[in-house]
Amino acid sequence: MDANLAQLTVRLSRAAYLDQPDAATAVADLGLGGFRFFDSSSTQAFVASDASRVFLAFRGTESDNPRDWVRDSQFAPAKGEMETMVHSGFHKALDEVWTDMRPLATGGEVFLTGHSLGAGIATLAAARLADDGATVAGVYTYGQPRTGKADFAGAYQAALGSKTFRFVNHIDVVTRVPFLVQGYRHVGQRMYFDGDGAFHDGAGVWKVAWDDIKARLRHFGTIKAAGVGPHDMSKYVARVEALAGEAG
Repeated sequence: MDANLAQLTVRLSRAAYLDQPDAATAVADLGLGGFRFFDSSSTQAFVASDASRVFLAFRGTESDNPRDWVRDSQFAPAKGEMETMVHSGFHKALDEVWTDMRPLATGGEVFLTGHSLGAGIATLAAARLADDGATVAGVYTYGQPRTGKADFAGAYQAALGSKTFRFVNHIDVVTRVPFLVQGYRHVGQRMYFDGDGAFHDGAGVWKVAWDDIKARLRHFGTIKAAGVGPHDMSKYVARVEALAGEAG
């Protein structure tokens, strides 16, 4: 995991929430050009680049956009990327922009990023590129929900697991859905921030479970126990900015 790339991609994930003019300005301020914006009924994304890298960034769920909530709730699996079973809502959301985006994912190292819904879509986009023979240099996601069933997870891990860095902020509720009992599995390497903001590279199941228990006991009976707050985009930006600062 490259802390500087994490800092850049989390800023790009934040920019994906902006309208086209503001997103273009934010991307330019990050020193990137080649900006192309895509806006469909339930998917907003952009492509940006520099001399050696191409970035695909996908917007997360917007609370005032009912189409986003529809896509999130369409968790019934469907045959999709890598000929495996994936979240049908994310798959359909990617379909809305992929024909126009795909030709731009060339000409340099390709990185994909997104937060929330955007993280799920970015993961499927990475799988499509890999399945298409393209070279994916890295996938950096923030607050990512589970994206596919066990067959997808297995195929994805074999192709891109070592290049995928899945950032989780403490008890972020979105990272827990769809549920394990529904057969969904996470992909990539877990990059974990605990309740104090400390970073744990590749935190294991028991570390995360113990932090979860402590947090829910500490906030028992309050809304904080639900894990909604840690999902906020601004929390991820702050955590990653601090991490990049520590890395120098």
